[in-house]
Amino acid sequence: MTNKIEAKYFDGQSSASQQTIVAFDETMNEFRLHFAAGTSFVWNLNDLRFEQYGHLLEIRNKNYSGALLKIDDKNFSQSFYVAIKENKGVDIHTRLLKLGFSKILAIAVCLLGLVMLAYFYVLPPVAEKSAALLPNSFDDQIGNMFMETFLDHNTVDSAKTKYLRQFASELNLKNEKPLQFFVVESNEVNAFALPNGQIVIFTAILENMQSAGELAALLGHEVSHINHRHSIKMLCRSLAGYLTVSLLLSDVNGVVTVLAENAQQLHSLSYSRQFEQEADEQGLKILMDNNIDPNGMVQLFDQLEEESEYAVPKIISSHPLTKDRKENMRRIIYETVYEVKPHNKLNSLFEKIKR
Repeated sequence: MTNKIEAKYFDGQSSASQQTIVAFDETMNEFRLHFAAGTSFVWNLNDLRFEQYGHLLEIRNKNYSGALLKIDDKNFSQSFYVAIKENKGVDIHTRLLKLGFSKILAIAVCLLGLVMLAYFYVLPPVAEKSAALLPNSFDDQIGNMFMETFLDHNTVDSAKTKYLRQFASELNLKNEKPLQFFVVESNEVNAFALPNGQIVIFTAILENMQSAGELAALLGHEVSHINHRHSIKMLCRSLAGYLTVSLLLSDVNGVVTVLAENAQQLHSLSYSRQFEQEADEQGLKILMDNNIDPNGMVQLFDQLEEESEYAVPKIISSHPLTKDRKENMRRIIYETVYEVKPHNKLNSLFEKIKR
């Protein structure tokens, strides 16, 4: 079947249009354009690109740059769209416009939902795994960057630090890199581990400890954060989230700034529940392997829990203490065979640290 319709043709060289008769043969998939001067030529359907504004069609041919055919007819417009759709010549933009507002809105909501799901459930584990691609020298640089600034604003208790280092040297902490210990004078109940192997214990958290087992539990827990690169994984998660949002907003200029800001927050980095559980369990294993009473871990939790009745200790905000964590420790202790031996030297050093 051949449809004929009047149309306006612009040759791309002049702003004036020419009247033409367009004969559209659906069986041949081609346009034949006839002009008053008696000339005519053929446009193949596969060469055409179009835009549709209501019933108005604006058709271009990729072989004739600048040439434009305008046809304003409802029936022709519908026939043309069906034909070009069968030839797979309708682009995604035009297909979406044909769906209508409600369907486009539904698709947009679904896409937004998929993006949000990916952001919260796919991106974090992928970002954590990407930490394995970073060399250990990165951990050292990040830790050193933080510690230089931290020591400028805090006072190290050199006597307690000396005894703490002796205390730690009596333990097999299963560390995978050299460790350095510091006791810092502070009323803040806190302790943290840096990715470069440095562990900082605040004097306030030591004051309420009742046994060497609690201190060994704290060290075992913090060393496990270092061994499993938890802080670097959390940094990767944070940066991945920032990069995703920045790419969506076409702004990636602040990545280095964000990295530096996160590095300065290492001491208050909030670990995920998974990382806390991993550090708890590895710390508990360190106690058992050193023949230290593993109940020191539970006693440490009890002490921090008691502190939080008056004010939430800083270490609780960065290491969320949950009922599940304590119950998990009690369960493992109950199910595990372990041996406790006397540790007179550890006890003696613990008393010196407490003075």
